[in-house]
Amino acid sequence: MISCAAKSALATLITVASAVPAVAAASDDPQSVASLPPATEAPPKKTEAKSEWQLKPRWRVQYDVAEIDGPAGLAGTGDFEDIRRARIGVDLKMPRGFAARVEAELTTDPIELTDAYLQWSNDRFKVIAGQQKAQLPLDEENSNLNISFLERAAFVSTFGYGRRTGISGHFNKGDWSIAGGVYTDPLILLNDVGTNSTSVDVRTFWSPKVGKTKLHFAAAYHWRDLNDFGTALTRYRSRPSIRIVDTRYIGTPGLAVDKEQRYGIEAAAVNGRFHFASEAHWLRAHRAVLDDPTFFGAYAEAGVFLTNDSRPLKGGVFGAIKPKKPVGGGGIGAVQLNVRYDYLDLNSKGVTGGKQNGFLASLIWTPAENFRLMGQYSKLKYSDAAIGVAGDRSYTVDVVGVRGQISY
Repeated sequence: MISCAAKSALATLITVASAVPAVAAASDDPQSVASLPPATEAPPKKTEAKSEWQLKPRWRVQYDVAEIDGPAGLAGTGDFEDIRRARIGVDLKMPRGFAARVEAELTTDPIELTDAYLQWSNDRFKVIAGQQKAQLPLDEENSNLNISFLERAAFVSTFGYGRRTGISGHFNKGDWSIAGGVYTDPLILLNDVGTNSTSVDVRTFWSPKVGKTKLHFAAAYHWRDLNDFGTALTRYRSRPSIRIVDTRYIGTPGLAVDKEQRYGIEAAAVNGRFHFASEAHWLRAHRAVLDDPTFFGAYAEAGVFLTNDSRPLKGGVFGAIKPKKPVGGGGIGAVQLNVRYDYLDLNSKGVTGGKQNGFLASLIWTPAENFRLMGQYSKLKYSDAAIGVAGDRSYTVDVVGVRGQISY
């Protein structure tokens, strides 16, 4: 016999089963559905707002190997290798358009700060205070991570272009921009009361786009009073297309310079795989007694990608190459071939510093954005060289160099 509890459970099941058709019928009736209480929607997920404070580390290492060959008996030839750069730093983004950067070069002794500045910017204006690039030529404004050759054009280091401590203002409107600043010595020299130079530097550029071609035209002016720094003799000289050697085959004797004027023009273009860049710069060294010599440097370069890549040109500089098909992403990365003519004339107004006619070629493989392998060949023809060989001051030097680079 079925117990009373079992009978009660069976009756409940029968009641529920008989109710199912009624519920199904009600679901087909719009009025019945409308009479049901509305389903409660799940609240939308809250997305966390991106913090206005961001701290980003940055670092790079470049290692160079090179061989210099010249006439028998010429000083400074042979094989060389060294760490070209080893830098570490941080970028700090802050609210209300503020940002800061601190970066140090670890290969120098003592360790030197390369960038150390505070910045404020909006859509059109930017103000930077601290050690920074002082409205430099295009080849120097480009990050050393993105240049086409192991080193920049000969006039860049010869004329003393580099970072200085000061304050600058920048304005841009569409394709046009202008920047200027007032500067003193680099931070490493600020505690030396004997080197309190001051300078005013201005650079303006226009970067229109014509069809598929991105163009760039610029001009710059630099005035510098060496002040106490001018009590020491100044030499203008150049290394042979690599920096890991101390040999300078051309260079002026020591000059009693108290002021400098530097000015230059630049042009560049990018169309698909092809790019072109050229600059010409003059430096007038003012001397209190003797005539003022004017030195001249210029270069012209062209490059083409053997892969389907392009060299970005934006904001008055060439940017980082980002391969469309990097290694590990279905391709071999970016492969680029470049050629350059590099001229430097340090003979003027009775000063004999020498001339360089440089012919360079480079091959660059960028397997991924943060990696680079560069190979370069340079044929440098010197005349009136500062270093002679067997009484001859006109000769040719061949330089082969390779660089491995990794950055973040």
